[in-house]
Amino acid sequence: MQKVAAVFIALTLSTSQAFAWGPEGHRVIADIARSRLTPAARQQVRNLLGNDDLAAVANWADEIKSERPETAGWHFVDIPKDATGFSEGRDCFHPSEKHVSTQSDHHNCIVDRIELFNQVLADSNAYRQDRIEALKFLVHFVGDIHQPLHAIEEARGGNDINVIEFGSQQCGSRSCNLHFAWDIGLIEHSRRPESNYHQALESLIVRENLTSLRDGTPESWANESFRLAKKVWVNDGGAVDETYYRTNIPVVDERLAVGGIRLASILNATLGKAMH
Repeated sequence: MQKVAAVFIALTLSTSQAFAWGPEGHRVIADIARSRLTPAARQQVRNLLGNDDLAAVANWADEIKSERPETAGWHFVDIPKDATGFSEGRDCFHPSEKHVSTQSDHHNCIVDRIELFNQVLADSNAYRQDRIEALKFLVHFVGDIHQPLHAIEEARGGNDINVIEFGSQQCGSRSCNLHFAWDIGLIEHSRRPESNYHQALESLIVRENLTSLRDGTPESWANESFRLAKKVWVNDGGAVDETYYRTNIPVVDERLAVGGIRLASILNATLGKAMH
């Protein structure tokens, strides 16, 4: 497990885009969702994915970034730190000369993309491959939107905030940064195997009645993450240490758990409709 994590960290640090939650976090979210699917939704997932399950495709959207660069901006939403919350016109259109597709994409953010892919998935008349891709994107993006630093513009979501992570300034071949600490560092520091992490979150869901938080919209989920991002923020050169970990790992755990619950909720509603 440690060798796999080390390889993954080396790979992700060699790219410019962060991988929200890392592979373990996304798979745990998918596993929580899978256990809550209705029979109809479970059958629809099986019809679309075959032998794959939600966890098997949970990281697909990260894996295709290099060959599908137009999707890079779909993983997050840049809400300005001094804003009161999400604004579609301001936060979903960021034209760039480096990426031609962004010059016409007014839905270049995670909030809009979750809604758009949900519409495709719900359309039983859509091309099968389009629905398969929509499902894969949804599994990943519902996870991404619950990572707090995927909802704030400041310092590229914390990517430009260098931190000392558990005593080290270096994470792999690069300087440690706040965004990566939330993607990977805090989860890795828990030292919980994936199956144990899943079970711990299932217990948390029952103990804290997190199922009551299943509802909402992508916009409200982004606003939750945005508010949390401001609370967990540290300035450049700050420490992600044991004190920071103990304070914030409950936030990580709750966001992973709620992300899984909400993924199940949206798939149950959408794939249930697709049956008719």
